[in-house]
Amino acid sequence: AIGIGANTAIFSVMNALVLRQLPIDRPSETYFLERTGLGERNLRFSYPMLGELQAAVPEVQIAAMTGMARFQLTMDEGAEFAFGQLVSGNWFDVAGVRAGAGRVLHASDNETLDAHPVVVLSDAFWTRRFGRSPAVVGRTLLVNGTPMTVVGVAAPGFFGLTVGQSVDLWMPIVMQHALHHAGNASTEGESDTSKPWPPQREIRWLTFFMRVPDPTPLPPALARLDATYRRPIEERAAKRADAQERAYMLREHVGVLPAARGLSDLRETYTRPLAVLMTTVAIVLLIACANLASLLLARSAAREREFSLRLSIGARRGRLIRQLLTESVLLSTLGGAVGLVVATWGSRALLRLASSSATGIPLDVSLDWTLVAFTLGVSLITGLAFGLAPALRLSRSDLGGVLRGAGRVVGAGGGRWSIGRLLIVGQVALSLVLLVGALLFLGTVRNLLSTPTGFDQQVLSARFDPRASGKREAELAGLYLRLLEEVRRIPGARSVSLALSGPVTGAMNISSIDVEGRAESVGDDDSARFEYVGPDYLRTVGIPLARGRDFGPTDTATAPKAALVNETFVRYFFGDANPIGKRFGFDSDADFTIVGVVRDALVDGVRSAPPRQAYLLLAQHPEVFVRNVYVRTDGPAATLKPLLARAIAAADGDLAIREVVTLAELAERYVTSERLVSSLTSAFAMLAIGVACLGLFGTVAYSVARRTNELGVRIALGATPAGVRWMVLREILILVAAGCLAGTIVALFALRGIASLLYGLAPHDPVSIAAAIAALLAMGLISGLVPAWRASRVDPLTALRT
Repeated sequence: AIGIGANTAIFSVMNALVLRQLPIDRPSETYFLERTGLGERNLRFSYPMLGELQAAVPEVQIAAMTGMARFQLTMDEGAEFAFGQLVSGNWFDVAGVRAGAGRVLHASDNETLDAHPVVVLSDAFWTRRFGRSPAVVGRTLLVNGTPMTVVGVAAPGFFGLTVGQSVDLWMPIVMQHALHHAGNASTEGESDTSKPWPPQREIRWLTFFMRVPDPTPLPPALARLDATYRRPIEERAAKRADAQERAYMLREHVGVLPAARGLSDLRETYTRPLAVLMTTVAIVLLIACANLASLLLARSAAREREFSLRLSIGARRGRLIRQLLTESVLLSTLGGAVGLVVATWGSRALLRLASSSATGIPLDVSLDWTLVAFTLGVSLITGLAFGLAPALRLSRSDLGGVLRGAGRVVGAGGGRWSIGRLLIVGQVALSLVLLVGALLFLGTVRNLLSTPTGFDQQVLSARFDPRASGKREAELAGLYLRLLEEVRRIPGARSVSLALSGPVTGAMNISSIDVEGRAESVGDDDSARFEYVGPDYLRTVGIPLARGRDFGPTDTATAPKAALVNETFVRYFFGDANPIGKRFGFDSDADFTIVGVVRDALVDGVRSAPPRQAYLLLAQHPEVFVRNVYVRTDGPAATLKPLLARAIAAADGDLAIREVVTLAELAERYVTSERLVSSLTSAFAMLAIGVACLGLFGTVAYSVARRTNELGVRIALGATPAGVRWMVLREILILVAAGCLAGTIVALFALRGIASLLYGLAPHDPVSIAAAIAALLAMGLISGLVPAWRASRVDPLTALRT
């Protein structure tokens, strides 16, 4: 049950993340559009392109949606964050999703800018937040400070088109400006992000979702889509004098991605760890099968007379094998039924363990026919696996010897390398492989958490969103001033500052730049990361200054624009030259002067190299909506979390706080998958060792019981109790040593496949291998103490009378 349940639990998560199709109508007909030829996957398009592509292929349906974003929802009970998407009016029709209550969005809900304040709720959010009250339809909610009327609830079970994310709200794309939505966009040309985005061709911020109804052929439709998309690209390229630049522009095409299984960032993150865990639990199940085979082999000794008698009166061997396999398959099927219960609990626990939040990753791991079929298949295979060896052995019984009885055979323990002993060796070998893997993953997590990040992880941060609370640009300066004043009043606050993104939040602001005096070639990566910060930011988060100066009192809103850059920025754009005083900017305007260089910091997690980072002063960019406040404290930062939340509420009661965390807590989210693999492989390795040691104990104890008369003769002839104990323990050590040798050879080859998941360790790490061997030898000795003690206590007279 444990072995099958563990396999089913891991498979249920893999099924939900990788295999299961979206809960929409005919998912095999759906596709996402992507821009190809750019070197990396790009799904961003502008809204005007939607109408042009739809006109080119009227036989298919195309809808648009944004990525999921947080929206501040304000009701009588207070403000909170909800996850939402802006979608085109035909989006629900293209997806084939109907309403569970009220209605979904229609094309008429997406015609006029800022004129359709309607919202559709997900069934899960309706249940969680409103208790499935029918009165919610027609209710007005404040979403990012804008009144929005609830017109309906989507059908139950629909979570959106992104697996691993659950959407709460859907609203029309034309409400982008009224809802202050600004995120996950790329801009070019004459774009103006302060104005409504839908009319602007230069802002790419939407994912296109397409349905190609059967039997419409996809290739001709795709060819017309590509021709329509490339027409403006070819027109712009024709105006370029540089042949290399023209060729670079003409590389871009439009293609499709099957959408049946949805989009998912988690799929890339967790597919390999899940494959490792699937292999791990398969090995645990194999060890359990070997253990059960050992137990059935031992049990078969008691049935030898029964089966020999049946063979002697005419039973065929095939019939006896069939009976024994039926018994073992019945055992495994019962284990599989209990395993489904284990898997139901285990899969949900796995999602909580894999998530940085208390609620877990929103994946549907409920039972379906795929899961039941997998469990049934595993049950049948395991039943055959552990039942075959005992069945073959019993069907080949020595009729004459068994029927005459052979109870007085001296040395009745069987051959030194009998099937039972070989099964024990195999269990030890597989346990060693699992234990070495677990130690490697434990070492990886330890190395990841102990690697210097370049910033102080004990700094306390609070995350919020002024834009979502309805704040305007003119209100930002006063808001930031009140925030800093209130937070500075917190007892123990040594330094306070603000930032747009901050370290290890996953947020980033990237743009192409022009560096004064630097020659560029077509296709060069001239991008850099920009962080907008308040005064004392470096001192607050603990990023050291390498040379030059920090922002100071002279860097006012009217002063020349100053910038700090990190060492990676300097190496990429300036090489060994001194960057102080050099200038860079956007769109050929080199209006930023570098005044200082800061040390590199691992702001994207330990596994990611430091980006090319520039720090700009918030006072010189009053239009920026910062989302983080940071506090360096004298004492433990975690104790000040409630005080920081109260300070923000005192500064502005309309701000909903997303979370209050330390930078250490944020950094640990970047090792969630490694921690998951480490925790589970350790647990499964301990389980495997326990099962193997149980099998070792049972085999040796049974061997001692079978050799009672032999041991009695040895003691009668002068063998000491200590000598008998050593004889039994030596037998155990030989079995464990043989298993360790075989396991080490297997580990050296098998663990090469996890090299990319390790950090600071090699798959053949000698310390991990030596520690695993020592642990197994110790466990083997412990499991043999009771049989060895029993062997040394055999009474010679009783033994000889047996």
